[in-house]
Amino acid sequence: MPQTFLGLDIGPDTLKAVLFARKGTGGRILDARVLNINDCGGIDEALKKLAEDKKFAEASCSLALPPSDVIFRQIHLPFRDDSRIRKTLAFELEPLIPLPIDDVIADYVTLPQEDLMVAVLKKSSVAEWIEKVEAVLGKVSVIDVSIAALAAQIMTEKSQGGCGILLDIGARSTAAVIYEDGAMKQIRSLAFGGAQITEALARDLSISTAEAEQKKLAGDYPSASPNTEDLCRRFCAELQNTIEFMKLNGSLNNNPTRLILTGGGSLFVPLQKELEKSFAQAPEILDLIRLRQLDTEESLRVQPQIMNTAMAAALRPFAGRKSFNLRQGEFAGKAARVHVEGQFKWAAIMAGIILLLFAVNQGLDYQIKTRRLDSLKKQIAATFKKDVPDAANMVDPVQQLRTKLEENKKTFGIYRGTSETTVLNILKEVSGLIASSLDIVIYNFSYENGVINMKGEAKNVDDISAMKNELMKSRYFKDVVMGPTNLAKDGGKVNFDLRINTK
Repeated sequence: MPQTFLGLDIGPDTLKAVLFARKGTGGRILDARVLNINDCGGIDEALKKLAEDKKFAEASCSLALPPSDVIFRQIHLPFRDDSRIRKTLAFELEPLIPLPIDDVIADYVTLPQEDLMVAVLKKSSVAEWIEKVEAVLGKVSVIDVSIAALAAQIMTEKSQGGCGILLDIGARSTAAVIYEDGAMKQIRSLAFGGAQITEALARDLSISTAEAEQKKLAGDYPSASPNTEDLCRRFCAELQNTIEFMKLNGSLNNNPTRLILTGGGSLFVPLQKELEKSFAQAPEILDLIRLRQLDTEESLRVQPQIMNTAMAAALRPFAGRKSFNLRQGEFAGKAARVHVEGQFKWAAIMAGIILLLFAVNQGLDYQIKTRRLDSLKKQIAATFKKDVPDAANMVDPVQQLRTKLEENKKTFGIYRGTSETTVLNILKEVSGLIASSLDIVIYNFSYENGVINMKGEAKNVDDISAMKNELMKSRYFKDVVMGPTNLAKDGGKVNFDLRINTK
């Protein structure tokens, strides 16, 4: 059964929840809810209402808190070892935060050039959130910052790179992440949101905020609205000032080449136009479900711009070290063991499959090598039988062949007598010196230890003498001695025997 995770995006006014079933490298969205915290009577009641559905109550939880609840600081440490960083982090943070260091929990993500982005949250807040959630829902495994969890999903894209801005435009504030080359360089919470847009639109149209909200949601507003345009312009100017300041202090190297929007205010067209005018980039509306190619229950209708952050929270356990987990320190031991039995079961199955494939591979490899060895043995035996036919047994074929070769060299003279006297040279010399006009047939020729023995028959003794005289002219021969001669059996020719000493 696929393991389920519950992503909770906890904002000032709304609680957004996504129930996600992990399967392989992807997964499926089983359910999604949006609860108005004020209408429910507070966050505790909203969590209880969510827990009324048992499938939400049994899943492991990943919390995404608003960045306004968290303190962010950048520090520099000349090492990257996690254990050393965590031992040193408290000493580096103490003079940088307005709270006693013993009262906070901190986590970090790495930045280029040995810098760290550190998130700090009160211990009391961590304990309170764990208690609230685990009282009615499953174990809390991760406590992250909403915009950071979302940025972690953006920065896992293979195509991502360069500099970009991610904006989560909520009802009362906008969370911003400025990233470059896969690292979060700045996290900010800006006093700009859907409520301010509604108020500005109400002033432009001289109507109530409730009516303005309806027109904003329906897209029923004029193209020219001085107050809303001015509000959006001031927001973009603040973002531009942040970018320029980061470039001046060296924390950012390039201008943004990508604008990604999410949240309820991301669909407000005047804001999109003002962002495009300010940064010369057309903003993109984020759809995390499509980006991660996740399946969704057929009956479920999810608004991506509203549920992206809750979806990122549900995916957070698989985001690695690109984001924070403020369930650290004294709270880390209580972190959920996310369906350990299921994990062990799947791990055992995968290990069994891997071992089976390894065994099959080894077996096939052994068979192939065995067949190849048998083929080589047959080839060696055939070669040995051909070259050493008189051998009784093949014991050490290489050594036996070497011995046979040395014997053949001595017997047939297949070696160099001197630096230039070889069998081929001698045969060529004999063939060239004996005139073709002489009626001579050589039927025995041997060369061993610098001595050539040559036997044959000639038409008469004069031809033998002429051959001897010609052979004496050779540069390879020292002397040529003629042995006894006798008439052949047919009586028509003379048998001869020559002994030649080479130089």
